[in-house]
Amino acid sequence: MASQQDRAQVEEVINEAGKVYLPPCQIACPLGEDIQRSHAMLALLRLEPEEAANQIIKIGNEIYEKNPLFPICSYICGLCEKECNYKDETGAVRRKMLVRLIAEHYLPYLETKPPLPAPTKEKVAVIGGGPGGLMCAYELGKMGYQVSILERNPELGGALRYIPRYRLPQEIVNSVINSLLRTARIEVKLGVQIGDGGKTLEDLKSEGYRATFIATGTPVPRPLTMEGELVAGAELEGVMFGLNLLHEVNQGNVSPRLYKGKKVIVVGGGNVAFDVARTARRLGGDTTLVCLECEDKSSKDGIPADVEEIEGATQEGIKIVYSRGVEEIIGEDGKFKKIKCPRCTSVFDEDGRFNPKCDRSDMVYLEGDVLLVTIGQAPELAFYRQEGLLNERGRIDIDQLTLMNNLKPGVFIGGDVKRVGFAAEAMRDGVIAAESIDRYLKGKELRVGRKKEYESAPIRKGAHYKPQPELVWAPVEERLNFEPFEKGFTLEQAVEEARRCLCCGPCRSCKACVALEFQPEIPDIKYNEELCIDCGNCVFYCPCDAIKFKSPRGVRFDLTLCRACGLCIAVCPAMALEMENWEREHISALITKAASETEKPKILVFRCQWTVLPPLDRKFTSNVGVIDLPCAARVETSHILEALQKGIDGVLIAACPEEDCHRQTGSKEAQRSVAALEKRLSQIGLQDRLHFCTVAPRHPEELDKELEQFRQRIEAIYSKES
Repeated sequence: MASQQDRAQVEEVINEAGKVYLPPCQIACPLGEDIQRSHAMLALLRLEPEEAANQIIKIGNEIYEKNPLFPICSYICGLCEKECNYKDETGAVRRKMLVRLIAEHYLPYLETKPPLPAPTKEKVAVIGGGPGGLMCAYELGKMGYQVSILERNPELGGALRYIPRYRLPQEIVNSVINSLLRTARIEVKLGVQIGDGGKTLEDLKSEGYRATFIATGTPVPRPLTMEGELVAGAELEGVMFGLNLLHEVNQGNVSPRLYKGKKVIVVGGGNVAFDVARTARRLGGDTTLVCLECEDKSSKDGIPADVEEIEGATQEGIKIVYSRGVEEIIGEDGKFKKIKCPRCTSVFDEDGRFNPKCDRSDMVYLEGDVLLVTIGQAPELAFYRQEGLLNERGRIDIDQLTLMNNLKPGVFIGGDVKRVGFAAEAMRDGVIAAESIDRYLKGKELRVGRKKEYESAPIRKGAHYKPQPELVWAPVEERLNFEPFEKGFTLEQAVEEARRCLCCGPCRSCKACVALEFQPEIPDIKYNEELCIDCGNCVFYCPCDAIKFKSPRGVRFDLTLCRACGLCIAVCPAMALEMENWEREHISALITKAASETEKPKILVFRCQWTVLPPLDRKFTSNVGVIDLPCAARVETSHILEALQKGIDGVLIAACPEEDCHRQTGSKEAQRSVAALEKRLSQIGLQDRLHFCTVAPRHPEELDKELEQFRQRIEAIYSKES
């Protein structure tokens, strides 16, 4: 029989179109983190600090398996939030902040995490110690390969070392990288020059490396151009690249008041440009940011920086000049004086290619003392050219699916050098390269079975949209330094935010309820077509659109959409439906057990197991029995009548409030069903034997209060009848 751990493993769900069916957040995550699962597990945390901490470590372990850099991502990523189904309603679930809470608990544990077994397989070289290289090395280490990271700089981290400390504390970077190297038993060689007079790929081969992953990033800042020509004046004193400033600041090589009393102009519209502008502001500069893009982020020419970056910069006194290019850098006595800025009329052409057009009849001049150019980075291609890794067009020639170079087998290339993107996207390349290297060294086919199509699960109908919590930042006057200024969630806030997640994806790609032992496995719906009377109740009431009529009669189930609430079973008058693990016989046995074990007057509570989450050893009085069900809607009229027939004196149904119902409409439908039964019971004088209540999440005292009032009512009836 499969163990609980085995049953709790997520499964790949393929929908009717043959696509992998997942919540959009997970599809958007380059590393495919099981986001819905960790949200559900966070939502169900008990608030006792010690118990919660232990569960958080378990959640952290699951995330770490797919993303050993997740504590870093919790400060800088958020790609999943951009695709959250909630984003256009009241705002995306703040996944980044939730993962940061997990990271806070997980980092101390990570320092003690046991290492993987000693490597026994072939030697593999990873050139570049940024996010892509680190991820590839970790994955190969898990597979048992002897991995060496070759890095020319004095420390690992790559582009992570350019991110300002107020956004990403460097001690977090150090801790995460050191733990990754230790747990995966990765060898590191710093100060190693590859190419340009240093080691060659042939040298690595002679040293016994059987395959190589190259992830050298994009260390070369792009210069300013206008219509394909370099903008004059870049050599003037006071003109520099913003990327260089970020590096120097993080290395502690600049004065804290470097720009005091100076006007600083930053050119660029991405997040890195805002990093530079906000860094210059913290160094005392009167800072202005100039960008080609317009202010309207919904436009194709809209500014690419995140809303939070723009808002934060504006609060900090940084002026933003939109829709302006730079035609000329003007100096005086060899020093930067001002820039000549025509109005940018469009950034991208009709084909979506970067091709800015400017109106020179509309010109402004912006004066300053310092100009920081931050319009992107490029790779150093000399090494690739020298090693014969470029095609006839001078571009890196790789198979986009496997990342192997088409000109040199055994050489794989990825990360920003392939395409500039986010850290998590470089990490994805590291994962892809590791699988390719494993296949290559085993002599397997590199491409088979790797191309997948995905389809996003939509929001379920009847969803309740709770407001997105505001980010809490330190006041401007307190945050113009390099200390992190964004306040994280408390445990209570994290649980509340995790409960906002609508769990859009299929149950089998989540299985949080199985991992938490709410149920032994994800149940199947059993359908008896011979009993079906085609009433359509199940189709009408299903909150997930998982049931459709089929021709010529009957219904069909799409288990990729089903959330196993059991509502269809409760509303089926023909008893044509059953749910595995929660079948009528099972619930009937629980009713019999409760009736035999409780004292008079006997009270039976049907409780939604997603509601109050009491500790497992929580006891009620001797005359109260409790049956936990996957949803209050799973309680059928027949269950209540059976309980009364077996000697139960009163039945209480405890559900989530409608706005907190994990199944969206389960609480509402349960209440409707109970109200209908109460009318029938009133005809025979039994209406007071049934009570429906809702209990707010995390408030078991509300159930205690409802139960005590109901108990007094039943005892009064019992005393009168006795």
